[in-house]
Amino acid sequence: MKVHGIHHAGLVDDLDAAVQFYTALCDMEIIERDHWRAPAPLEDQAVGLSGSAADGVMLRGSGSYLELWQYTAPAQTGQAPGRLDAHELGLRHLAIEVTDVTEALDQVVELGGGRMGDPVRLDPGGAEVVYCRDPLGTILELMSTGSTLASVDDLGTDDLRSGER
Repeated sequence: MKVHGIHHAGLVDDLDAAVQFYTALCDMEIIERDHWRAPAPLEDQAVGLSGSAADGVMLRGSGSYLELWQYTAPAQTGQAPGRLDAHELGLRHLAIEVTDVTEALDQVVELGGGRMGDPVRLDPGGAEVVYCRDPLGTILELMSTGSTLASVDDLGTDDLRSGER
């Protein structure tokens, strides 16, 4: 078994709001729509639920895929993402590499997201970072890599396509 790479990250929340935000922020387009309604034994088996129902969208752009799902069943439990901070357990943020962190943060706010901190320059090489939230409460890390951090541009097509299929 060989890992080919991370294909996409998935966010579950208000589908329409998430599609509107991420297509605008990340210059993405909808490439697939999917849904299921209970009873859906195969989908339940795959996601480990019973009586599930969901609507989903796969976005593509900026060298990435982003899968967005809004579950309508079963009833959701737990705290909303906007009530959890960066130190809480679980997958806590989605990092987006940008050329200008301050400009990207301003765009997040214009699109209905919120600031968590102020941009910080990490080193003389120009790497910069800030945490913020999308309109649904998900923590985003906006980062520029400067000349010192690994960049998604460093992942050539040979890296992404290597390995047996």
